[in-house]
Amino acid sequence: MTDTFKIYKGDDVIAEGESPLAITDVNPNTEVAEGSYKATRVVNDKESEKVDIPAFKTLAINPTAVALDKTTVAGKVGETVTLVATVSPSDATDKTVAWTSSAVAVATVDANGKVTYVAEGEAVITVKTVSGNKTATCTATITAE
Repeated sequence: MTDTFKIYKGDDVIAEGESPLAITDVNPNTEVAEGSYKATRVVNDKESEKVDIPAFKTLAINPTAVALDKTTVAGKVGETVTLVATVSPSDATDKTVAWTSSAVAVATVDANGKVTYVAEGEAVITVKTVSGNKTATCTATITAE
């Protein structure tokens, strides 16, 4: 007969079966104190005493991709456009992004993805996830006023 295990949160069994067992009710990137969960071993229908599971920290969910709502934009000097970045998966722990322009003399971009057309030319706007270093780009083509 195979040994099985039970994991408890308070008096409730939240997982049961052969090792390894997963605790699925904890948010990503969370510290859990020792004793928040307890485990028992079951052999021949006899359950051991509950023992504390040591403190642990759950893993973060890192971004796997970032996408922009536009891959090309065009306009005249003085105009603006706002790009929208979408980080995947939707439950990524840190969705923070940073914006850069390949040619700030031609187009600038602020922390919210607002692109300002400064001079005639072309610039590549890049958005990069702070966690995971995923990138997406949009090419901006600017013409004279």
